[in-house]
Amino acid sequence: MLVVIAGAGRVGLGLAEALIKEQKNDVVLMDMSSRAVKNAQAFDMMVLHGDVMDRSALIEAGIERADVFIAATNKDDRNVLACGLAKHLHELRGGKRENLLTLCRIRDETILDEQAHGGLKAWADVDRAIDPIDGAISRLSSGIRASSFAEVIPFDHEAYLVELEITEDCRLPLDTPLADVEQEVGAPVPLLIGLKRKGTRSAVPSGTTVLRPGDRIAVATTGLGSFDDLVHTFGHDVRAFPDQPKVVVVGGSTLGLRIAAHWLDEGAHVMIVEGDLQTANAISGHRIGGHPELEVIHGDHVSRETMEEVGMGGMDVAIGALDDDHANIAAMLFAMDLGVTNTGLILNDNDLVHVVQRMGISFSVDITRVAVDELLTHVHRKLAGHYAVLSTIPNVVGVTHEVTKAAKFCGRRIREGGFPDWMRIAFIQRSDSHGRWSSHDPHPDETLIEHDRLIIFTSPDHVADVEKKFRV
Repeated sequence: MLVVIAGAGRVGLGLAEALIKEQKNDVVLMDMSSRAVKNAQAFDMMVLHGDVMDRSALIEAGIERADVFIAATNKDDRNVLACGLAKHLHELRGGKRENLLTLCRIRDETILDEQAHGGLKAWADVDRAIDPIDGAISRLSSGIRASSFAEVIPFDHEAYLVELEITEDCRLPLDTPLADVEQEVGAPVPLLIGLKRKGTRSAVPSGTTVLRPGDRIAVATTGLGSFDDLVHTFGHDVRAFPDQPKVVVVGGSTLGLRIAAHWLDEGAHVMIVEGDLQTANAISGHRIGGHPELEVIHGDHVSRETMEEVGMGGMDVAIGALDDDHANIAAMLFAMDLGVTNTGLILNDNDLVHVVQRMGISFSVDITRVAVDELLTHVHRKLAGHYAVLSTIPNVVGVTHEVTKAAKFCGRRIREGGFPDWMRIAFIQRSDSHGRWSSHDPHPDETLIEHDRLIIFTSPDHVADVEKKFRV
């Protein structure tokens, strides 16, 4: 598969790196910045110095042979226009218009509204515009509830992948093959789909794998209610999280309003603190402005007197939604000083994610990672859903496939499906007669039925092998 990516920033480079690791894709990366092009040349791909709006540059990139075109520059308008130009040139030079998948990253909600009503596809030839904000908010919300997790990746229908470290206080037998652990403890054990040990390559665990303190693991689980059990099982302290939390959002930006809306939908009481009077007043006209559980405070979020007066220290959760990463970090440190125990951030700079955890901030999300994951989902458009890359456990990725009637394992139990050791089924997602989807644990005796969606984890070099197993 040939993928042409316009934009060699964090998102473009992250996409290119993930696609190269699959060892089945040809990638061309283009950018107008000489510095960005130079930085990208360390990767095994073709890198071009050129303008995405320049026909000759797209032709040099091989747009007529491309299967996917991704516009990931920092300009929404250029991303949209580039998708239309790419489709036009692809067809003009002998390709079929419908064979080129066009994707772009968008920040402007007006453009996203066009997509929701079908206009973006009609007038701009954009097959899919990606806005990672909702995905980032969902990850942040889940992670704040269990801050022992290094990362939380929500899938649909109450399915989650969590990453955490095993401590000396782990409740499972250590240095015991996983195949023997369940028999030894006399109860089902969490489903591990990835493991990274210092000094070794990360991998999908097998029956002979043993667990040791300090191992970084990825665990598949269903339902937020399972988080505390996982935290306890692997030796971490469980912190109670209220059913109806009091949440303060620092910043009344577009991001802040979307964070507030999410928590209101979750049944929380939300306070937005905004320093600009005009912005604070404008919130009343927003769709959440009249919500009975929302209060808006105009004030300085770093004024101790003001924050104590509005009861910041009595809040359960504080989330930064300012325009600057460093300002957000400062706001969360101040909230911690006032007594808020659960703090969170959505960061633009991925280098800061682990830094803020060492500062004591409960959980942070790298927006670039979310954007890459969501774009990869659509690159793998023949799959039924997600394509997930684990940040702290590299070389393990997740893909989703649908069980077809012609598949050899359709109608069989998982243990009879002939699934190899180098892949692990994390979840089964199934629709009932009313079209309602739910997630199920992949017990070996579970029978796979037509239209089930299997979320599978494997190494990047086995992604193509997984696809072959489902191709009939």
